[in-house]
Amino acid sequence: MLENISSDKCETFIERHFDPNINAPPGHYLKPAITIAREEGAGGLTVASSLAEYLQKNTASHGEWTVFSHHLVAKVIEEHKLHKGMGDFMKEDHKGTLRDAFEEFIGLHPSTWTLVEKTNATILRLAQIGNVILVGRGANIVTSELQTAFHVHIVGSLENRIERAQKVFNLDEKRASEYIKKKDEARKRYIKDNFSKNLNDPLLYHLVINTDLINYDEAAQIIGNAVIKRFKLDVPYKAPKSMAI
Repeated sequence: MLENISSDKCETFIERHFDPNINAPPGHYLKPAITIAREEGAGGLTVASSLAEYLQKNTASHGEWTVFSHHLVAKVIEEHKLHKGMGDFMKEDHKGTLRDAFEEFIGLHPSTWTLVEKTNATILRLAQIGNVILVGRGANIVTSELQTAFHVHIVGSLENRIERAQKVFNLDEKRASEYIKKKDEARKRYIKDNFSKNLNDPLLYHLVINTDLINYDEAAQIIGNAVIKRFKLDVPYKAPKSMAI
């Protein structure tokens, strides 16, 4: 179901675009970025995977699409040459300021703010390269000033999201409810603490999609069609004559 979200795809993207010795060809075409914020259990990752497949089929001449979700953490660490153990400190489950300050003081890890800054820098760089789907970590806020970014929020009723968590993680209703609520609160706190924004503010998004009423594939098509129309990706890309082989 999530075949389009893999470390191999992310690594290939990084190698292809982050190499300072590789320059973008002259006259390169517009490559937008899509950000997906999601409530836990609403299917954000599944929609992202389906969306990548849909765009790949319908905008083939505009290049391949890559999804960055939890793999983004590893890429931030790699990009900024941080110790791999730092990945545990970069989750959206934000810790208290006092504990964070103490752990920084004893040299356990850089301050959370430093890690957030590095995460944001990498998100922005990925978005500027384009043809990426960025899931979570406030990507919509980080890229809010980019004209090439398109922002989506995937939501669903608490009842249905708990039911999905029960099926996916084989949990009873009580544990599934605790899991969903904990994840939701962590993401809200991450956005509030680091960006002073409300994750559920509809004004932060171009589209808000309720997966109680719209299935994952339909959601992917709605987003894909909106992006294709907005950025004119339905027009086949033709390389400049100087680039023709």
